[in-house]
Amino acid sequence: MNEPSGEQRIMDRTEALVINAARNDAAYALAMARPEVSRADLCSLIRKLATAVQDVAQVAEARGARLNSPAAIALETALREALSAR
Repeated sequence: MNEPSGEQRIMDRTEALVINAARNDAAYALAMARPEVSRADLCSLIRKLATAVQDVAQVAEARGARLNSPAAIALETALREALSAR
């Protein structure tokens, strides 16, 4: 199988970082869900979580675009044809 391009590796690493950051933000939010946390802290946390959700949504859209690109579809078709020929 072909080695991923430099651009592909950068995109994969960026996606992993964004997803990991969102996981960390979610864990922090759960830890902050206590009655004694101030309203200002909760509002700040909501903004941070909203940004994390937007970032993860962008990753999902970018990954979907890559998976549905003509090259990816052609590769999938070729692989399916090769496997069905067996």
